[in-house]
Amino acid sequence: MRSRIIHGMLNRALATINAWIDRFLVWTGSVFQQPVAGATRPVRAARKTPRALYILLTGSLGMVCVCSALYLSLRSYAPVAPHEQLATLTATPFLPVRETLTPFVPDLSAGGAISTPGSLTLFTPTPPLDGVPWAPYAGPVYPALTQIPRPEQEFPNREDILNIALLGSDLRPTGLGGFRTDTIMILILNKSAKRVSLISFPRDLYVYIPAYGMDRINSAFPAGMTVNYPGGGFGLFQDMMKYNFGLTIHHYAMMNFWGFQDLIDGLGGIDVYCAYGLHDTRQGYSDGYGVAAGWNHMDGETALWYVRSRYTSSDFDRVRRQQEVLLGMSQTLLNKNALSNIPGFFVTLAKYVQSDLTLEMVTPYAELAASVNLSSIGRASIVPKTYATDWITPDGKMVALPNYSAIHDLLAGLLAP
Repeated sequence: MRSRIIHGMLNRALATINAWIDRFLVWTGSVFQQPVAGATRPVRAARKTPRALYILLTGSLGMVCVCSALYLSLRSYAPVAPHEQLATLTATPFLPVRETLTPFVPDLSAGGAISTPGSLTLFTPTPPLDGVPWAPYAGPVYPALTQIPRPEQEFPNREDILNIALLGSDLRPTGLGGFRTDTIMILILNKSAKRVSLISFPRDLYVYIPAYGMDRINSAFPAGMTVNYPGGGFGLFQDMMKYNFGLTIHHYAMMNFWGFQDLIDGLGGIDVYCAYGLHDTRQGYSDGYGVAAGWNHMDGETALWYVRSRYTSSDFDRVRRQQEVLLGMSQTLLNKNALSNIPGFFVTLAKYVQSDLTLEMVTPYAELAASVNLSSIGRASIVPKTYATDWITPDGKMVALPNYSAIHDLLAGLLAP
């Protein structure tokens, strides 16, 4: 009995669909009528189309409508997954996080304050004139919101000293969009003293950038490209370092995050000695991620997380970690005897590093680099409160003001014969 009822329902459904198709064919025939010569009635082109094609089309359309309706009805009852809560993290015990700051106007130059125009409209950089604080460098393209310091006394440019800027940028692989050099380390190779030193400059150090204005130090390299400075980004970075610290930077090597990660993975990972443990947020880890104090083996992704993390620490703690990873990379290269094949080493680095260095420039210092024990490398960084002071600019930026005399003394010790 039940089977006959189901059979009858199916027959009625098919009859109804067949009737709808007949109506659809009549309608399409009225739309697509084609007159034939000598015929008293038009021939309907739609009738020439196989009935099966219309069944397929209408059936597909019906299935789409039914599935869409079912999805929307079910989706409205689907529960929304709650956001995962991150565990409470402990700050790294290296340097204190910045304390509460109070805005004030610093006395940064002996020449008095620079008048500030009423608007922040760009204007032509002031040429190097006598009587202005920035002489003999170019004046700012942005109005100065604070006093502009005078150029620092330059250190003598000696043949036995090679200063290389090691820069890490967030430049995208496509080269599109702006970027900053958030990692700034200066490698000082002192041949006469047979000494290698590494000094880090925090990205928020507030300095004068010639032909640009007062800004964070990590803006100097991209600013040189923006204002078409002679020598481009590195040309302006060189003049910025000479202006503010009297230090001549001879060459540079810049690597972005993706090149950094690929290089470490290409080395099979690196061993990093962490002076302090770190626990911080990390993508893909709901409870955060941590490394213990002491030796840690890191792949490229972990090393990149280690040098960039700062939510539970400070920028100055991050400077320490950047130096640790750099030393870990250097030790791995030494273990692989990379310096015994300088030409091959250069070819490998060229895949990941943008630099103006050539093989001829580096070869005379290869022997010094190979003879230095990494543990004996002098390490320094510009940290508060010895070398910088935390401050908020008039336009609300949290920066660090350089203590020029203290930094000059620090550099003098690293450059001494």
